[in-house]
Amino acid sequence: MSRERAHRENTKRRVRHENINPQVRLIQLPVMAIVLTLAVELCNRGLDVRRLFDFVTGKPLMFLFNALIVLTTLIFSELFKRRRAVLTTTCILWVILGIVQYTVIKERTQPFCSVDILMLKDAVSLMTIYYSTARIILMFVAGFAVIVLEVLLFSRSRRRKRVNRAASALTFVGFVLLCAMISALSIRAELLPRRFDNMVDAYNDYGFPVCFSFTFGQQGISKPETYSSETMAEIIRDIDDDGEMAYPVFDETDNLAQPNILFVQMESFFDVNTIIGSRYSADPTLNFNRLCKNFPSGLLYVPTIGGGTANTEFEVLTGLNLDFFGAGEIPYNTILQQTAVETVNFDLKDYGYTATALHSNGATFYSRNVVYPNLGFDRFVSLEYMHDMKYNDLGWARDAQLTGEVLRALQSTEGRDVMMCITVESHGKYAEEYTPAEGDIEVLALPEKIPLAPFQNFVNLIPATDEFLRDLVHAIARFDEPTVIVAYGDHLPAMELENDMLTTGSIYASRYVIWNNYGKVFEAPDLQAYRLTANLMKQLGFNGGVITKYHQSADPSEAGEEYLDKLEQLQYDLLYGEKQAVNGESPYAPTRMTMGSVPVTIGEADREYGRLLVSGENFTEFSSIMVDDKPVDTAYIDQDHIVARMDDPLSVERFTVGQVARDGTVLSQTASFEPE
Repeated sequence: MSRERAHRENTKRRVRHENINPQVRLIQLPVMAIVLTLAVELCNRGLDVRRLFDFVTGKPLMFLFNALIVLTTLIFSELFKRRRAVLTTTCILWVILGIVQYTVIKERTQPFCSVDILMLKDAVSLMTIYYSTARIILMFVAGFAVIVLEVLLFSRSRRRKRVNRAASALTFVGFVLLCAMISALSIRAELLPRRFDNMVDAYNDYGFPVCFSFTFGQQGISKPETYSSETMAEIIRDIDDDGEMAYPVFDETDNLAQPNILFVQMESFFDVNTIIGSRYSADPTLNFNRLCKNFPSGLLYVPTIGGGTANTEFEVLTGLNLDFFGAGEIPYNTILQQTAVETVNFDLKDYGYTATALHSNGATFYSRNVVYPNLGFDRFVSLEYMHDMKYNDLGWARDAQLTGEVLRALQSTEGRDVMMCITVESHGKYAEEYTPAEGDIEVLALPEKIPLAPFQNFVNLIPATDEFLRDLVHAIARFDEPTVIVAYGDHLPAMELENDMLTTGSIYASRYVIWNNYGKVFEAPDLQAYRLTANLMKQLGFNGGVITKYHQSADPSEAGEEYLDKLEQLQYDLLYGEKQAVNGESPYAPTRMTMGSVPVTIGEADREYGRLLVSGENFTEFSSIMVDDKPVDTAYIDQDHIVARMDDPLSVERFTVGQVARDGTVLSQTASFEPE
């Protein structure tokens, strides 16, 4: 057979294949959708075949709805002449989503949502912590292979000669509307929830394609059905009527009535003794448990597990219930990028307080350097402004050094302070293989479902945080200003914990304790995280904005449907509605936040011997000499000296010193300096 004839025959075969009988495709696409759904759901359930079987047999209609969503995405390929290439690409994307979901739930428990795409930059920065160099290389190789495959698919796949785009578009739109109609009817029939309050349970109960699809477009707070001018007026009237509450009234002449307020949010920290059937050679959280025994403490129900530190932080600072936002939404990545909201920081400014955030992690993580002014912080002391920090094996800053940073921040202001201090040392990833060293705490008994090696690693990380809390309490006990410390864990770690494994009965139950150095007696009822601050403010005699007053007007145990409905209306009104609760205009504006608790300054410069030696104050390892607003390679010597090698330092007429984050973001700069 000649080459020309062979080419013609091959072309005919390809054309015949591209123009498969529509009846055949009618079977082909649903079968592919079911296979893909099974594969994705297997990943969603941690490769547990039994859990997949239980879902398919226990909720067959929900499984078919997931398959229908997948099928709808496959039908999209009918719009294109290169149908096979688009269809294959869609299949690859579903497989990738399944793999990502499996990886994410293993690392942080919380499932993968569409809003996680906004966290891509932060995720990349954590790759070296969560994965070995070999795995990172393998991921990049796999990514490159997928790109090559896509190029080959679209370059070698033949174009169909005829495409009935009108019919294909009508079919695709019809399936989209069918999915939307089924969703709406399922919500109305209460087969699907209107809002996913518990993302972990939701992904298990309703499947990955359904839940992941729901997270698209679910951003912000939807307008409540009951929202109106009349209902808002009634809510505000009720708050005002309850304004004469039985709590101590703030007395500005009383020095003890104006304590410093220090929130200590501890990464993945919780009392491991609450795991039923667990035993240890020593108590990993001895100091925290002693505080809880001797001072008021209660359960704190946080909005996340395994990760999402910013969401617990958000609820504590704002008093806003995260459940009303979009599924999986992190407000730091959405509304708070451009909108100032009521917080304890803004509430206390009327009483002369300075608001400081202190976190031993990079300033750009969760975009805190952008978001914090909208939360009312006056200062942000991030890792880049901390001196001579030490790190653990994973590269997280050690918590022990935070005590000095807290004291430095408190001493650098004349009036009182409200401070959010966030630890990081006990952050994962926890080792998949762990050999206890001499002096380590041994895990003597543990439920089988919990992975032993990572848990042993975790158990020997949290004592450092526990010791930091002890040292901080001892330091504040000697501090000459009245101070209240509220300490709590931000969430439980990603350890495959389940509700029935815990004495608290919930994987979302952390614990908080209230301590002070001037003898005041507090109460610490069990609370949702978004009610913690308002309850504390009430006991101190402070009120604040609308949200704070609303929480204070109800008993801490109040959590009924009416209470939550009114809270949802308030949140919508203040953030997305007509702002009727504040007379149509938000009273909050972003602060002019400064970085660091003490200024970085330049004293003098020496430009000899091929280097520029800069003397000054408060330099850190993140200080960089900047020429023409561009960082040059700089070496840190000590808090008073940094140096940069230069071919011709005498040509530098002026420069600044900037604090530069690891991602290259310049967080702040000194005034321009002209060397003599």
